[in-house]
Amino acid sequence: MDAFDELDLAIVHALQIDARAPWTRVAAATGADPATVARHWQALREASLAWLTAWPTPERWSSTTDIAVVLLDRSTTPERIDELARLSWVLSVDETSAGWLVLVAGGAGLADLGERVRTLGGFGEVHRADIAAAISAEDSSWRLRVLSRAQQRTLSAPPRDAEARPPRPEVVAELADALEEDPRMPAAALGVALGVSEATARRTVERAVAAGVLRLGCDLAMPAAGYRRGAVLWGRTADVEAAAARAVQLPEAHRVGILVSGAPLFVCVRARSLTELPRIEQAWGAELELTERWTVLHEVKRNGHLLDAAGRSAARVPVRW
Repeated sequence: MDAFDELDLAIVHALQIDARAPWTRVAAATGADPATVARHWQALREASLAWLTAWPTPERWSSTTDIAVVLLDRSTTPERIDELARLSWVLSVDETSAGWLVLVAGGAGLADLGERVRTLGGFGEVHRADIAAAISAEDSSWRLRVLSRAQQRTLSAPPRDAEARPPRPEVVAELADALEEDPRMPAAALGVALGVSEATARRTVERAVAAGVLRLGCDLAMPAAGYRRGAVLWGRTADVEAAAARAVQLPEAHRVGILVSGAPLFVCVRARSLTELPRIEQAWGAELELTERWTVLHEVKRNGHLLDAAGRSAARVPVRW
């Protein structure tokens, strides 16, 4: 198995919306029976073409986490990049036409983040390091957009309650650790892991997701789904926040950030062909000046997963920052 069929894509989209949805609900959304859905999902997992994720949302990390976008020299060897990618605080690594693009996280202030950037300098020459002022979108929020609106409503969780009280930070951390390897862990097993009842475990997950401190979803091998091309776009405009908000709405955008930089808008897009770039760029309007365009040659790491040349998950590196 080396590519997705239509049902595979529908199942992945469903799990991106609700990773813990019962197979009966996924089946209702995709138009297949539960046994078929479960069988397809098992085949995708065994082929490392799709995998479940548990990831802190921007709402959770924005108040405690700093992000640096670092460009390393192209001469850095793949062997050194493999070592770098296994660092728990390196969120993603991409080989681009400009060099190795590395996203670094730190939870102990800018001085700590600066030390981590210097650590990267031990792997290769650092050409630039820009600090994020805001992260508007990241990989775990990207969606395939295969299911129709009606199908999505079949399994969409209730609208987020802005007043939902999140679990205590230490409980969220414990919950994230428990779900990191298996976001579909049954509530009974999760309760044992947390030392609480099954009902309490279920409510804790629901509260964490509703309050926006934990996102459960599904990632996939992009080339097998037809997304064989990627690009990194840098731009500037008078109203960068509005431009970032427009970028988030683009189906192709999977990372959007506002950086402390001369070209503060940072957007990573994926597409079926690079010929789509002019259309993607035009969606921002004439007031945005795009200053740089880099082609993504190879995704090495994304959200805690090392990727092989075909974009499949080759290994999981627990994320700690």
